[in-house]
Amino acid sequence: MEEKKSRLEAAFFLSEEPLDNEEIADILDLGSIGYVDMLIEEFQDDLKSEERGLELVKTPEGYELKVKKTHLEHVSHLAPHQDLNQGELRTLSLIAYNSPVEQADIIDIRGNRAYQHVKELVKRGFLSKEKDGRTAILEVTDHFLDYFEIDDVDEFKRQYDNQQAGRDSAQDGIDAFK
Repeated sequence: MEEKKSRLEAAFFLSEEPLDNEEIADILDLGSIGYVDMLIEEFQDDLKSEERGLELVKTPEGYELKVKKTHLEHVSHLAPHQDLNQGELRTLSLIAYNSPVEQADIIDIRGNRAYQHVKELVKRGFLSKEKDGRTAILEVTDHFLDYFEIDDVDEFKRQYDNQQAGRDSAQDGIDAFK
């Protein structure tokens, strides 16, 4: 049982997206969702101890490991923007780069999980969402600009393009050694 809980902890630590019960069952090689629920409950109880700095949070997409709010102000500088999961950050980046953009286009690229990402990003003030026929138009807000300390969306696009150019140059250097 302890081995399964430690593997569960490792999975939550490494996962870029929340994990649902079926994914957890696959990772732990378990066929019983009831056993998965029991392990999750025990792991959550373990984390409730005051000595622990993390908590397991249930979201509509599944479970994710987060820093307890009581510790965030002391450690958030170590990993800026970690209050957004990797899926939300990727969806937000795609929207910011193409802003304004139709939600249907984002869903086509990112898949159905992007619906929840958009919902969370709108709720947190990073995006505005305006109904447009059968879809919605998504745009980044001033809160997005303030949060990421950029002046405008064009600056975001320049930084992204420069970063990609640097990656391409690095890959060219690696390919030269092959």
